[in-house]
Amino acid sequence: MAEAEAALNASDSNGTEAVNASAKFVATPEGTALAYGSLVLMALLPIFFGALRSVTCSKSKNSADAPETITSRDAARFPIIASCTLFGLYLFFKVFSQEYINLLLSVYFFVLGVLALSHTMR
Repeated sequence: MAEAEAALNASDSNGTEAVNASAKFVATPEGTALAYGSLVLMALLPIFFGALRSVTCSKSKNSADAPETITSRDAARFPIIASCTLFGLYLFFKVFSQEYINLLLSVYFFVLGVLALSHTMR
């Protein structure tokens, strides 16, 4: 064990001391502010530009198009369908192991990625 620690703290070919592999990274306030600021911008900018584009697209369409409405029957069925979906997800996560869940999510995102990429290319 002492030899491994000595190897980690040994000097490299330039004569500078190598950094210990077990040393922890300490975040600075500037780095944290930059990370949080970029996350906020990456979250808000796509929403803003998507909303702006949807408004311009809706203005260019014919005004004779009727807006989509939901019927009272659809509104009554929604809580039942949502409850069944949540109960099915609960059973799925209880019955299957972590491996199957990860495999299902990987396949799901792979298929969505392929569809999005093919739609973008078209």
